[in-house]
Amino acid sequence: MKNVVCLIARTNSQRLKNKVLKEINGITMIEYIIRKIKKSKLISDIYLCTSDSDEDRVLEEIAKANNIGFFAGYPDSPIERIRAVAKISNADNIIRITGDNIFTDEVYLDLMLKHHDINSADYTRTEYLPIGITPEILKTEALNRAYSAMPIQYSEYLMLYMFQPIDYNCLVLVPPKQHQKPNWNLSVDTVNDWQRTTEIISNNVKLLNIDEIIKLVDKKQISFLEYEMDGIIKLPGGLKMSFKSIRTELDLRLSKSRIVKIIINDYHAIQNEQNNSNNC
Repeated sequence: MKNVVCLIARTNSQRLKNKVLKEINGITMIEYIIRKIKKSKLISDIYLCTSDSDEDRVLEEIAKANNIGFFAGYPDSPIERIRAVAKISNADNIIRITGDNIFTDEVYLDLMLKHHDINSADYTRTEYLPIGITPEILKTEALNRAYSAMPIQYSEYLMLYMFQPIDYNCLVLVPPKQHQKPNWNLSVDTVNDWQRTTEIISNNVKLLNIDEIIKLVDKKQISFLEYEMDGIIKLPGGLKMSFKSIRTELDLRLSKSRIVKIIINDYHAIQNEQNNSNNC
């Protein structure tokens, strides 16, 4: 199976200017994500996917410097960029990762790919982890079916169309209790998010996974960690729902999906494999 990462990023963020280019410990946020993805043993290729706007050309230099693929196009349609990368790379599966998610977990990435393949899934996600930890895996054939069924103006809400167990073979990994922190936010979208991120990473040259972040939080108070359950999330068609309501809807879809329960030993086994491979 050819598994290709589409790392979606732009430099036009409004609430935190040029967030993907912000530096911590000498590297940019987007490079931190790239280095974490490269620890995976099951990824075939990585593409940095951005728009063809002049302001985003700086990302091409970052892609070259990190020896990964680059694709630019379709400023207002992430799904078009994803489909284009799937086509040019001849991918069987596309892994969708956004540039907001600095702590994308490479161990869960490989666990997801392993079970996605075993179960011949169309769409795979992990639930109950902090926001900003888990990618999504899309079978290319299923992605193209979803594209045909969804209004193009709603393409940023791809997850809502793919995570439909009635229409697609949806697989959900449920992590061990130790990792279940659904009210935590580890993504980066605001100044407060960046403060939290620097508190977690500060002076730690190691690329941190969720296991290590949780252990750190047990020892050190971290600012702006918990997500407001009454916070409002935008949906297609101008609709808005609270995070709590979204959580209820996701739980309903999860109940109709195929579920794989991960135990902590599964996580540590993959982590050890990655560490041993990267130490060779």
